[in-house]
Amino acid sequence: MTTKRFLFTITALWTLLLNAGAQPMDSEAQLQDSLLQMLTRFTTYMKADYQACQEPNSVGEACGCFRSSNTMKSNEDGVRTNADLSMVCAFLCKYARHQVTLPQGVTWADLETMARQSLVFAYSTHKANRLKICADGRHWGSTSQRDHSWESSLWAMSVAYSAYFQWDSLTEQQRQYIYQLLKAECNYELERTIPTGYKGDTKAEENGWEADVLAATLGLFPNDDLARQWFERMREFAINSYSHPADATDTTIVDPHYDGKRVCDLYRGANLYNDYTLQNHDYFHTSYQNVVIQELGEAALALSLFQGKDPKWHTNALLHNCREVCDSVLWWLALSDGELAMPNGNDWSLFLYDQLTSYSTMACLLHDADALMLERQAAQMIHHRQLTTPDGSWLLRSDIGARRMGVEAHRVMMTWLMHHHWPTGTLRPTAWADFRQRHAQARLLPCQQVVRASTPDHFTCFSWSKGLKSYTGYIAPHPDSRTPGRPIAETTNLIVPFKANNTGNLLGWFEVKGRRTNAVPASDPAWHIDGNTWSVDGHLLCNDSTLDWRFTITANDDNSLVYTDTVRARQAVTILKEKGGLLAISEDEMSSQQRRFAFGSNYVNIDDTFGVVSLSGKKMQLDQPRNNNSVLTSLLFTCYDDDVRNYAAGEIVSIRHLVFYSNVTLEQTIQLAQRLDDAF
Repeated sequence: MTTKRFLFTITALWTLLLNAGAQPMDSEAQLQDSLLQMLTRFTTYMKADYQACQEPNSVGEACGCFRSSNTMKSNEDGVRTNADLSMVCAFLCKYARHQVTLPQGVTWADLETMARQSLVFAYSTHKANRLKICADGRHWGSTSQRDHSWESSLWAMSVAYSAYFQWDSLTEQQRQYIYQLLKAECNYELERTIPTGYKGDTKAEENGWEADVLAATLGLFPNDDLARQWFERMREFAINSYSHPADATDTTIVDPHYDGKRVCDLYRGANLYNDYTLQNHDYFHTSYQNVVIQELGEAALALSLFQGKDPKWHTNALLHNCREVCDSVLWWLALSDGELAMPNGNDWSLFLYDQLTSYSTMACLLHDADALMLERQAAQMIHHRQLTTPDGSWLLRSDIGARRMGVEAHRVMMTWLMHHHWPTGTLRPTAWADFRQRHAQARLLPCQQVVRASTPDHFTCFSWSKGLKSYTGYIAPHPDSRTPGRPIAETTNLIVPFKANNTGNLLGWFEVKGRRTNAVPASDPAWHIDGNTWSVDGHLLCNDSTLDWRFTITANDDNSLVYTDTVRARQAVTILKEKGGLLAISEDEMSSQQRRFAFGSNYVNIDDTFGVVSLSGKKMQLDQPRNNNSVLTSLLFTCYDDDVRNYAAGEIVSIRHLVFYSNVTLEQTIQLAQRLDDAF
């Protein structure tokens, strides 16, 4: 008998909660209003997170800082958190004062105080000013090749934006402190080498944030004696953010209005693979894949916004290869809720929709209708998730606490600013159905060994990752017209990206006595692409190479994905547990805490939405929800056996046959199970 866990039907109250305040975003005005309302709600969190300093800086200015896991310290967690939240408070004071009503307990005076005092703390603790010391006895920032900090230019950019929003109320001396901070950061950029390298740890993102601080400084101080040098260095960093091998021979003149420099003249080396993918943290990671667009967009925004109506400095370099990355990679991984699929999972909080401002950059600067559609979906999901928290924070169980809140608020703010500065006017967002149809075809990203396809019923993918080795995939059901009114998060996010023990979703793993739970490739995978169908033949050695595991996964052009495998012992082994056919199921406040699991002898159906039929004669096991990168997740093993079993070398340990169906009811799942059982 299979493990049973029956949950009640989703109540009307739960549906009401998820839809509460889910404002329509059918127009640019509605989008911007929703973004401001989100940031306004977030002020409750910011006020509770703020801490005044007991002592002023050395020139008597009151200061304060936003708390983090490293409050007032000189590292990323301390400085970046404070800079981002300072920027958001200052933004609201400049742009939202007459458009929103603040939550109870928060006043405009509060926001002004937090914006000003946190800015004072930021510039006072920088190495260029040294008016106050950080809590760890150090100062932050970069001043030269001999004295620099990784990522400080990114934090300095947020300081620059905060200063710009408050510029009219700053004293001349305070403006000088901002100048000294930014000049030091930019002069370091003039001394350093521009890094490149695409294997494992791309420098694309890092070069993007170096371009950011140069752009912000040029915007605030366009007539500086060093401005020309900063401008030319900014172009180099921009070209070498999404730098592609083809750039080495690209003779396109970057800025005909300025000089004759070509792309190939500015190119220093590749940060992208030939198929326009990249790796960071040693694997293909869609958050890093897209964030460079955000950075380059924010650089373009600072350069234009800060200079005003008659900009002295402008360049075409800042959107270099952004279109190619979207058309070759990102749009093929976009889901119906605006999320970007993560075939290898993620190593920070899931379902952040942190590509929001990358979409805004493409929509506002490059007039991309696909991006406009995805942006509105992502913004609605961020709004939806924020409603699950009592204090306006962006998510529950943040992986890095307040720093994650600052980063998310940063993106929501930048999206509003981009639409404010570059309205999309008459650009109409693509219809999701049309977008999906254009990206239905099965596609292999060869440099990352990731395959994907999209049918009317679901998105499917599988990754054979060479970096941090993992062999995993997942299915994202598309919302079905048969279930109108169901929140999109319930369906699209039903299955969570998940990897563990070098495998994860779909494969699962074995536990073998005296052996580690792991997997390594025995050979390269065999990929097969046919129209909208893909399949992969894989061969792994697992549990310290004691088991030989051969499998085939086929994603059909309908609503089904078929999994078959054969596992043999390579030597005498004792199997403690078999945990196969894994699906990581979200049971989270943002998706649904009321999942309905209906088990039969050879099937399971979830929410009248997703079904699995097993022809393997195995039990099914559903674990209790646990925190998985900020999302409560239950592991559903559709081929489960906890009987201790002994096998000799060469014996078959398990043969499994599974079919996964999207957009099927319980009744349909039962019928499919009977039909397949009869045929098998």
